Amino acid sequence: MKFYTEPQKEIPIYGEYDVVVVGGGCAGFTAAIASARSGAKTLIIEQFPFFGGTATASLMATIVGIRNQVKPDDLQVCKGIGEEFILNMVETGGAKHSSNAYDSTKRSDKKGDLSYNYAFDTETFKYTALKMVVESGCDILFHTYFSDVIMEGNKIKGIIIENKSGRQAVFSKVIVDSSGDGDVAFRAGAAFWQIKEDEAHRLDDCLMYKIAGFPEGSKVPGSLFKSSSVLWGPSTGHHNGADAKTLTDMEIEARLKVHEHFAGVKEKNPDLKDANIIDTSVLLGIRQTRFIEGIYKITGEDVLEGASFPDSIAMGANPVIRYYGYRRFLTHEGYEIPYRCLIPKDTYGILVAGRCMSSDQIAYESWRAMAHILNIGEAAGTAAALSALKNVEPRDLDIKLLRNTLIENGAEIGQGRTTPPKVIREY
Repeated sequence: MKFYTEPQKEIPIYGEYDVVVVGGGCAGFTAAIASARSGAKTLIIEQFPFFGGTATASLMATIVGIRNQVKPDDLQVCKGIGEEFILNMVETGGAKHSSNAYDSTKRSDKKGDLSYNYAFDTETFKYTALKMVVESGCDILFHTYFSDVIMEGNKIKGIIIENKSGRQAVFSKVIVDSSGDGDVAFRAGAAFWQIKEDEAHRLDDCLMYKIAGFPEGSKVPGSLFKSSSVLWGPSTGHHNGADAKTLTDMEIEARLKVHEHFAGVKEKNPDLKDANIIDTSVLLGIRQTRFIEGIYKITGEDVLEGASFPDSIAMGANPVIRYYGYRRFLTHEGYEIPYRCLIPKDTYGILVAGRCMSSDQIAYESWRAMAHILNIGEAAGTAAALSALKNVEPRDLDIKLLRNTLIENGAEIGQGRTTPPKVIREY
């Protein structure tokens, strides 16, 4: 490999913040809202001119995991900002319970009684997320990429960003890495693990696409919302989506197969004979890349046993979707997610949120559900703000203060269990 030595130069400082959130997916925009609402001066950067990440850019137009898909399903594990966001979409007609892609019981659609899953209109998602972030008082930079970290020893002091204005520096007391791939933590030298491309348990990536033009009342596959449906499109198999060239090749492969894929869908669904593709996702649906090694790694045993933790900051209830060769449903109301999973083991000044959180493969296949990611984002943003405002490292934050703050703000972290947990993990 050849190298080029970049000449040293001064770059402008965009600003100094209490909290900077990198990435505006489901973890990122909820983290930004939570941080700003907590009183921290907050900036969120996002490569697209909208929030949502996989939900919008990748057209994954269904939120799942709001409660257990099967009984016992008495506990709604997605509350707080996530519930507020979903209710906002439901109340404007932009989301509804749908059994088209996921079989589950419809509930009242009222606060505290949401259904397991909701199909949504991606444009409503974009609008609602943006409105909530703006109303929180958080600063926003769209069309902006994270480029590098500013380090002092093993502590992140800020980041380098790139956008239409060029290369700039941003300083922050705490960074929330919600990039999906753990890009910030990776650049800072944090330990991580990544499943091998040829391992059977790795979840496939695929291109989602939206279709319309079928008669009302038709039997339509995918995530149906009103007069259109989003389909799980061509898969690219097991590849490293955190590598630029590989990601490009994956995008090309999937996009060149999309019309062939839809032709095959039409053959199996006569109602779709006059339907057509009206949109393809902006970004390939990347399911997993890097997992940052945290102080604690949540495990499949934690998920299947419904474990409780003294530092829990969120809950999950989704089934393990593929590891066992079938959709393995949980036999309890839900499991707790410990704060230590958000803290990189040997890197300071940062929290990770979203699919790069510290986890093994089995646990990931459950907590990766969008509803859980909303929960994790709120917890990360709240913790980042409290740490910044109290001038302490995230790992040194008073866990009782964090948990009490989350509960006061309406989050579910295990306090609403209707039955005691069978397994309690101590530090």
